[in-house]
Amino acid sequence: MRAMKMDHQVIVIGGGAAGLYATAGLARLGVDVAVVNADANMGGDCLHYGCVPSKTLLHMAQETTDWTEIQAKMRAVIAEIQVHDSVPRFEELGATVYIGKARFLDAHRIVVGDRELCAKKFVIATGSRPRVPNVAGLDVSMYETNETLFQMAKLPRKMAIIGAGPVGLELGQALQNIGVEITIFDHNTEFLKHFSRDIADIALEKLDLAIHLDSELIEVTRLNKDEISLKITESGVEKTLVVEKILFAAGQIANIDTLELERAGIAYDTKIDTNRYLQTTAPHIYAIGDVIESPSLTHAGGAEARTALTNIAFGNFSKVNYSTLASVIYTKPEIYQLPATQKATRILSASGANIDRFKTDNEPEALVKIGIDAKAKIVHAEAIGTDISTVMQQVALLKSTGAKLTDLSKPIYPYPTKSEILKNISDQLLTEKLEKPFLQRLIRKIIQWRGLS
Repeated sequence: MRAMKMDHQVIVIGGGAAGLYATAGLARLGVDVAVVNADANMGGDCLHYGCVPSKTLLHMAQETTDWTEIQAKMRAVIAEIQVHDSVPRFEELGATVYIGKARFLDAHRIVVGDRELCAKKFVIATGSRPRVPNVAGLDVSMYETNETLFQMAKLPRKMAIIGAGPVGLELGQALQNIGVEITIFDHNTEFLKHFSRDIADIALEKLDLAIHLDSELIEVTRLNKDEISLKITESGVEKTLVVEKILFAAGQIANIDTLELERAGIAYDTKIDTNRYLQTTAPHIYAIGDVIESPSLTHAGGAEARTALTNIAFGNFSKVNYSTLASVIYTKPEIYQLPATQKATRILSASGANIDRFKTDNEPEALVKIGIDAKAKIVHAEAIGTDISTVMQQVALLKSTGAKLTDLSKPIYPYPTKSEILKNISDQLLTEKLEKPFLQRLIRKIIQWRGLS
């Protein structure tokens, strides 16, 4: 191949959370890097349509039912964070910013608008968009997604949410708290199927949402300017429901269809194929975030961005350790999960009924479960409780260092705090060890020798 004049050493395609993380990291290392974003409002789905506005809504829904006030707060929070993700900030870091949609011409060239750019390496981080199913009778006036919901001038009185995952549950609870009558439908036959049944059962009861499982939306009919009729099958039985709007919260589609990846020699199906170093089938092109087969979480994209920029700058040696990648459903109560890396030999648990701070906060149903291996090292964890995610990251830290569950008994915990639930679980294991006959005999001999019996 003839030598090309490189406009930049690295071009990051996508200015969402993952893409900006990679861009900032490379710029700080002194790499000649550019980032391409479809418009000047960088920050991606998380800032504009996902994490930030949804968590603001969840908080504000506990304080007011005034939708206008809630929207104003969401806009204010987004604007405050936007400064960190703005074009001027990244230019100050030393990155070049291009505004427009990118597509590949070949393995080293892209087009942004009418401008051709050449680079030695690329990072694809174009994110994803909400999946809207093909349903008979459905048109855009009938539904919202997380990309449009927060801009609604007026909320509907009744809304059906399709999808009982994190987005559907969080938005469903928040909207119900501010006066919208919510009904949720999900195709799965089990609620929160990746969680243990006791955690899922507590969640189903405490969320207090009308959730219908084994359900599928098959047809929508406009009744009048305000109302639509939904035809739904639930466990094979056809039912109807009249609402004003549908909110689709049933998955995302990777934004890769306009990139012309085949021109660059990049293999893909619904998402881009990558190896453990996050290289695509074109080794100088990396992919991160929602465009690859990994958890569609902002913090996962951040970890992947850190890995990709490390490999670009220093050579391919870094891999993402997904074993400590926790996920949280930010409802009230929160639902937390730290994934399993292997099968646990046993699972220990503690409930809020045994912890004083959970008693004072009237949360006896709070539950923490920790799986360990034969050496008492942490394999996985899950929990449910108000603000439980802030408690559980101690467990993720121990798992990342290979420490034992009993290490949770070492700190002196402030009283009363919810963190004591971790000490309770750890103490269970320590107590078992102390009650072994050999240790009991040894302790009795020491007590006798010291004249204390």
